[in-house]
Amino acid sequence: MKHKLLLSLALVLTLVCQSWAQGRTFSGRVTDAGNGQALPGVNVIVKGTTLGTFTGTDGSYSLSLPNENATLIFSFLGYVTQEISTAGKSSVNVSLAEDSKKLSEVVVVGYGVQDVKDVTGSITSIAAAKIENQPVQSFDQALSGRAAGVQITNTSGLMADGVTVRIRGVGSISNSSQPLFVIDGVPMAQVSNLNTFNGGNGTRYNPLADLNPNDIESIEVLKDAAAAALYGSRAANGVVLVTTKRGKNGTAKVTYDFYTGYNEAASTPALLNGDDFIAITNEKAANAGKNPIAGNVDINEDGIPDRTNWLDEIFRKGVMQNHQLSISGGSEKATYYGSVSYADQNGFVKANSLQRGSARLNFDITPKEWLKAGISTNYTKTVNNGVLSNSYLAGITLSGYNAAPNLPVYGKDGFYYLNEQGYLGDGVNRSDLYYLNKFYHPVGTLELQRNQNVSQRMLGNAYIEVEPVKNLKLTSKYGIDYIDNFEDQYSDPNIQGLGWKARYNGLVQTNNVRRNQWNWSNYASYHVLLADQHNVSATAGFEFQEVEQHSIGTYAGDFADPFFKDIVTGTFVSQFAPDGRRTHNGFDSYFGRLSYDFGNKYYAEAAVRADAFSGFGLENKRGYFPAGSIGWRISEEHFMDQFDFLNDLKLRASYGIVGNSNIADFASRTLFGGGQYAELNGFSPTQVGNRNLRWESSTKLDIGLDMALLQDRIGLTFDYFHTDVTDLVLDAPVLRTTGIPGASVTTNIGSMYNKGVELSLTTTNIQKNGFVWTSNFNFSKIKNKITSLFNDVPVVSGSSEAAVGQAIGEFKLIRWAGVNPENGNSMFLAKDGTKKQYNPATQKYYLMDGSETSDITANDAVYAGNPYPKWFGGFDNTFTYKGFDLGIFFQYSGGNKILNQTRQGLMTNYLNNNIAEIKDRWQKPGDVTNVPKLYLQDNISTRTSTRWLEDGDFLRLRQLSLGYNVPSSVINRIGLNNLRVYGQIQNVFVLTKYTGADPEVNTNRDVNIAYGVDNRSVPQSRSFTVGVSVGL
Repeated sequence: MKHKLLLSLALVLTLVCQSWAQGRTFSGRVTDAGNGQALPGVNVIVKGTTLGTFTGTDGSYSLSLPNENATLIFSFLGYVTQEISTAGKSSVNVSLAEDSKKLSEVVVVGYGVQDVKDVTGSITSIAAAKIENQPVQSFDQALSGRAAGVQITNTSGLMADGVTVRIRGVGSISNSSQPLFVIDGVPMAQVSNLNTFNGGNGTRYNPLADLNPNDIESIEVLKDAAAAALYGSRAANGVVLVTTKRGKNGTAKVTYDFYTGYNEAASTPALLNGDDFIAITNEKAANAGKNPIAGNVDINEDGIPDRTNWLDEIFRKGVMQNHQLSISGGSEKATYYGSVSYADQNGFVKANSLQRGSARLNFDITPKEWLKAGISTNYTKTVNNGVLSNSYLAGITLSGYNAAPNLPVYGKDGFYYLNEQGYLGDGVNRSDLYYLNKFYHPVGTLELQRNQNVSQRMLGNAYIEVEPVKNLKLTSKYGIDYIDNFEDQYSDPNIQGLGWKARYNGLVQTNNVRRNQWNWSNYASYHVLLADQHNVSATAGFEFQEVEQHSIGTYAGDFADPFFKDIVTGTFVSQFAPDGRRTHNGFDSYFGRLSYDFGNKYYAEAAVRADAFSGFGLENKRGYFPAGSIGWRISEEHFMDQFDFLNDLKLRASYGIVGNSNIADFASRTLFGGGQYAELNGFSPTQVGNRNLRWESSTKLDIGLDMALLQDRIGLTFDYFHTDVTDLVLDAPVLRTTGIPGASVTTNIGSMYNKGVELSLTTTNIQKNGFVWTSNFNFSKIKNKITSLFNDVPVVSGSSEAAVGQAIGEFKLIRWAGVNPENGNSMFLAKDGTKKQYNPATQKYYLMDGSETSDITANDAVYAGNPYPKWFGGFDNTFTYKGFDLGIFFQYSGGNKILNQTRQGLMTNYLNNNIAEIKDRWQKPGDVTNVPKLYLQDNISTRTSTRWLEDGDFLRLRQLSLGYNVPSSVINRIGLNNLRVYGQIQNVFVLTKYTGADPEVNTNRDVNIAYGVDNRSVPQSRSFTVGVSVGL
């Protein structure tokens, strides 16, 4: 990334190289193994001598060898050094692989940059090459397993669905635990879901999908208080700094990137076929003393019973393509980077697709040595055609998995096979036994319902930097983040659901959200070196931010004709009252940082930020967030000289306080709303205010060790961290005398902690004769515990709780005890451990001796496991040889539990389809199985219990890639600088004991308590792509 910036330094260094002895001429070209681009300024020397040269702007080199058997050493900052023998050769082309240990001498930190060797906080850098040209909708999806302490969960396989990001564990109970994202120095709008309809189960807007991954230069993850302190009340969950590409001094470079391929469902449930469904369903009825309730249907009367594999009807191979054209270059006075991109991706769920176009321009000018200015602009428009999903009744997975396989897709008339109520037709299956037997037609719902989200976003900033005196820089930066999100849903009157003709004769819902955020920061930075030993750096500044959001939605139904599918005056009869709201918040902040080091050996740093936020209570408008860190570069001590194998050894520690201010804009205020009582209009309180409401505080301790061995062939980073989270924001009940039924007040009444260790290991395993094998491994282990809550009362969400003494999100479930082999009854454990069996015929519980006993109830539930992984990480391997590169990246996670409600819902005793597991049911005395005797309408044996709680451990081959950089001798003839072709597979396979579609899915997405639940989650995708990168 720094090729041309370093070229000038390389040319200067050539002045001190000795002249070459006369000998045979040897030449070649050096390129980047990752993208095939030429590497200018690579140092090429003859091993054992001081003779050498540097590659030119096109990566070529030429030199005379002193003998026939010389060995050349190719080295370049940020790349793995190679040694190649010249024996028997007249030329050699070399591909250098990036070295993550040396990739950058500086890292981006809050409001500035810092030398890697001077960092005393916990920061992880991720190279742009790891996320470029990957078939993902947002760059965060490509970060899974790439950084220690960072857990990223891809919640489903739908296009542009949100990703859950956790840095060092869960940071809150009720507030978001997502980190703060900062793009080119400007905080990004913290938006998790702007969608309204069906709880967001139609389409979802992911704000991170508006940033083109190929435009990213680098990503830094700030994990401890010292690294993140300058972001104050927004840094409790960590900070992710994203820097986009900028132009460099030199001739213009034009690059075209293209890939195409397809994606498919990586795993789907093994459902019963038509014959097995009829047999199993009628066995349920027979055991309950009922006549057969399922049979063959022959709609076409051709003598062949209808059979439908509904998974084939709702899933497909989704074709995708992605194009990007970029240009960059400049001079000493001005540089530029511009790009345009277009993505057209069809998901593996039919009707699910995404089209996105973006354009970026980054421009910098330096008219004077003391003056610099620039702009960064990015415009993105995305059209996301979503589908209803998850546990929503008309969701594609719930309806598709439940649909009976002995029914046809279409009726005799060629239209969808429906009953008179708009549900999936009954055939000869009885559907009046229970209301859940009214199933939605999977294909009809998919094709006749519109769930479209159109978003437009403008991200931009402009800055000016002045250096009035040497080493003093004054910077002013103004940034904007504007979002216009339009959600549009249409339900056809022929399909039961929102648009059922008996209710609305068609229904259209629209919702428009406009969100405008502006940010203005002003700061000064100063650096001075005193007496050649004392390095002092200081940064101080102030910042203002304001956010305004306006939303309005409206509904219309009972259309005059099915032709009309939009809200157009005169086409509909029914209209619902529109809904609108406007919110507003603002920050007023001051910050400062002071850094000192003595002889690049002893380091100390202190930072503080003061945030005033409009959402805080009147008594706590401003919060102060200090942090400090120290470092000792032990390897610089004289007593370490004897350890030649040790290149670098640094011990560091940090301690500080950061906050979480992600609360509702008016959470501290007493609010009133309009209403009607006894036909009279008026206002009444809807929320009780709290003048003392404040931010959640996270006190963070970090102790770390950085080490480099064997000429930097091994790099190791280890961290221990402990975070105490206090003043957790929760809702507490208020006295009934307030006159507000069921009222609660938002207040600070809880605490918890996260602690753990992290390990990152980078190695150059083999480096010989042009073959290089490098590895990157990271491991994290985290423990969470809640230490206090209001009156020690647990916070409950479904089957999950946040309770004192437990980890957040702990499952509290009734214990499953298996199946009685004598009679096939389900068995459960009471709280005291007593085993009880349930007889569905009598609908009563019995002890094992047959005597009647009390029911198993929610009071018998116990804490049974936690949904958050206790350990996770990744293992990346890169092999390069003669222009070829092979990448193999594994991701792993474990120690957590998953509540498999998809499996639970597909093992029921009703008329919906089941999974193949049900065929292993109890049938006769002596059968040993975990599937009870089938009994129509028995819902006790499938009640929520530990029967559905499964281990979530997995090892996933996340990415497999193979690329080839075409030799310069070939591409130079056609005027190209580089040409790379590649292929890759994402989500190749996963090894796990989890029986669901994928152990990484999470139905409830960005929640903290009810996490780890799989309730008809859309499976993860597996994608196959081929691509090409062309440089001019």
